This record gives sequence, C-alpha cells and structure tokens, in this order.
Amino acid sequence: MPYVRDVMEKEIIVAKERDNIRHLSKVLTSKNISNIPITDSRGALIGVVSEQDIIRAMESKKFLKITAGDIMTKSVMSVKENDSLEYVSKIFVEHPFRRLPVTRGKKVVGSVTRDDIINTFMSDYY
Repeated sequence: MPYVRDVMEKEIIVAKERDNIRHLSKVLTSKNISNIPITDSRGALIGVVSEQDIIRAMESKKFLKITAGDIMTKSVMSVKENDSLEYVSKIFVEHPFRRLPVTRGKKVVGSVTRDDIINTFMSDYY
C-alpha cells in the first residue's frame, strides 16, 4: 500500500498571512499550483489561498491591498505523511481539491495532488 510520504512533493511552497495578492498570484502562476498553504512564523498551517480566492478578490477595487490573511480559508483539510493513498483518493473524490498540504504535527512538510494519486495507481498501465 503506497503512502503519502512515498509520492508527496517535498519542495515546500508556502506563504505568510501578510503576503499580498500580487505575491500570492505570482507564486501560484510561476509554480503552476492551484493553492498555497499559509503558515505562521513557526511553519504551522493556518490557512490556504486558492486560485479561486485570488479571482474572487480581484473583484474588489482595492484588491492590490488584499493579503493572504484577508482571503485565506482558515478551516483547512490536510493529510499526514503516513496516510494511505487510498484514504487521500477518497478525499479527492469527495471534495473539489486538486492539491492538499501534507503536515507533520501542525507543520507543512509537502503537498500531494490528484496527479500523484493517478500516476501512482496507473503507473503499471503506461
């Protein structure tokens, strides 16, 4: 049984609560990711900002003053390194997420995506 630790992206891409929308947008587009975990000064997960959050915020006339703390989702679903990919695949089926943060305790240590699940389970077939 494969586990999250076996396939997770270990390059940790995070932002801080005070980071502005310009920075968040640049990170999302340059790294080609759909969301970015927001961490506190100790690296603990406190929220997530998605592409949808950015687009929604752009409707505001003062959108350039918006920070991650203003638009982040605070109730964040994450997975642990020792969770099975079967468990994570069920999360992806039940929720619209494309990427989930991986945590050790409260600290972000990586991410796992729908592509990771598909590539792992389908690798024997291509």
